[in-house]
Amino acid sequence: MSIVWNDKGLLVNDTQFQLIVGLNDLIALKEDHGLVLGKTREMVDTYMDLLAGFPAQHIFELGIFRGGSTAFFNELLRPAKLVAIDFMKKPRRGFRDYMNTGANAGSIRPYFGVDQADTQRLQEICDEELGDAPLDLVIDDASHMLEETKTSFNFLFPKLRPGGLYIIEDWGWAHVPDATGAFEKMVGERAPLSNLIIEIMLASTRKPLLFPEIRVFSTSVIIRRGECDIDPDFDISQLAFYWNHCIGRTNFFDRQRLELLPDIGRK
Repeated sequence: MSIVWNDKGLLVNDTQFQLIVGLNDLIALKEDHGLVLGKTREMVDTYMDLLAGFPAQHIFELGIFRGGSTAFFNELLRPAKLVAIDFMKKPRRGFRDYMNTGANAGSIRPYFGVDQADTQRLQEICDEELGDAPLDLVIDDASHMLEETKTSFNFLFPKLRPGGLYIIEDWGWAHVPDATGAFEKMVGERAPLSNLIIEIMLASTRKPLLFPEIRVFSTSVIIRRGECDIDPDFDISQLAFYWNHCIGRTNFFDRQRLELLPDIGRK
């Protein structure tokens, strides 16, 4: 595998990727200079350190968008099969071109028009593409909404092999500066995705053999699956306890409780 940093971004094997600095770049960057990866240099460095030598024959990615991430993991890890879904109905031009011309693109199995919370459809895709083979790596860069992301987690985490990794990106959107309130207005009353991260961390104290390692970065959370078995009716919310009380499915950032706190976030 060849990795070269250049003035356009990152060249992996023969595929050029453009990195982003801010979220606006996800839309603004033109694909004439390479696939839009949708990640910063810091995120790429983290992934390359984390996945160096990591055996990932079967990958499931939630969220394709412009296709750069799917192509990046495919080039970086050279899996036997990379299944990727997106809610969009069809691929963007850059990803379509990669699928048609990329020397290593044959291992990618893209599915469009798929809701990440549609577990029946996810099961159909897994049955068709993976059979009984366990997953090595799951990357969730899809809706970033709490219930949808949790539904995917409850469905796909049990399909990981022991030692496999589950990565949830952009978990902290409710906790970054929003001076104009525009983002808060856009998400409305949706509970923050960080609730799920808290549930996973709490569950790790109750089931340390199931969650032996959780690494929290500002842009992503990486969860390693442990060696123990998982119940068929696995539900992360049922494993989040405070003393002897299950507190999963609680919105830890309920606005009615927080409305009496001083509004310092916009100062």
